[in-house]
Amino acid sequence: MPTKTTFANPDSQEREYTRLLLVYSKAMAADANQELIPEINRIKAEFEAEVRVDGWTDTLAAIMAELARMAVVKGLRVIQRLDELFMRTSRFNERQFKLVVKANTGLKLPEVTPAAPISSLLGVTVFRTEPYLAPLAEGWIKENTDLIKSLPTRLHPELEGIVRRGVMNGISVKEIQEQIKARYPVTDSRAKLIAQDQTLKLNADLTRYRLQSVGVNKYIWRTVNDNRVRPDHVDRNGKEYSWDKPPSGGLHPGQEIRCRCRAEAVWDGVE
Repeated sequence: MPTKTTFANPDSQEREYTRLLLVYSKAMAADANQELIPEINRIKAEFEAEVRVDGWTDTLAAIMAELARMAVVKGLRVIQRLDELFMRTSRFNERQFKLVVKANTGLKLPEVTPAAPISSLLGVTVFRTEPYLAPLAEGWIKENTDLIKSLPTRLHPELEGIVRRGVMNGISVKEIQEQIKARYPVTDSRAKLIAQDQTLKLNADLTRYRLQSVGVNKYIWRTVNDNRVRPDHVDRNGKEYSWDKPPSGGLHPGQEIRCRCRAEAVWDGVE
């Protein structure tokens, strides 16, 4: 009986994505520290002086527009790395795929040949293709581009709201500044969530497509067996499912937010 193995999760790729997003998050905080915080005194003074009714709001709007411009430039640096992150995760998954196939069938997979026809691993396989890779990459990059752009569009309105409410309610400059700085860790946490969740989802999708490409239509749900596993995922552990009939909820291992579960291939006909 061959050893049943599962694909490992791409921890190194997740760490790199997390690093890039945290650099971006902290750069936005640094920009706010430089462009917004020193101007709160002036904004508060303009409001209190009432020289022009809308003078202080014009000042705040101009600062927020500059923060948005800076965020776009710095966010683009991460977005330009998405293609590389996708390919690194795909290459990691490909190595895991070959190990799993070898462990369970004794067969060594050939290299991918884009022009070659697909055939079942359990029949006669000479070449492999991965026609799903390009649309999967396109979708993943688009989704992650939107998520990266959402970091400043969530942060900046909250910072602007803190200043507006603080000025209008007579809160001290120091307290407004402290409230702004207290908001930064929320963006850090969201950056970490995006990196972990999106890397796990990509690895899960690659696992599914690659297993299906060699005729594996069923899998056994496997958890990582720690206290962070969802109770309903604990219930699924060890149970068999098929790709076209997912568990209740319609999601396979690795597809829920931060799900670290994995699909163990069922090799029908392999003894």
